[in-house]
Amino acid sequence: MPKLNIVDTMAYTGGLAGNIAAVPQIIKAWQGPTPGLAILTWVLFICVNFTWLIYAINRKQRPLLVTQIIGIFFNTAVVVGWLINT
Repeated sequence: MPKLNIVDTMAYTGGLAGNIAAVPQIIKAWQGPTPGLAILTWVLFICVNFTWLIYAINRKQRPLLVTQIIGIFFNTAVVVGWLINT
């Protein structure tokens, strides 16, 4: 595996931090009904993640690829939790 440069490290850090920000919403969505949750926003986040994932695959951008896969997982967790508890 090639050595990470500073930009790759920043991309991983920023991408992971941004995805971690969704954890409180995941918890709320799985705990029970969340009437204030804008589910359309989370579905759009998933669509955006897929768009960036395709770009990352096409451009062979590993940091972007990793963070978008995590983003898809986390955003899907919010939607599934909402669906189960609605």
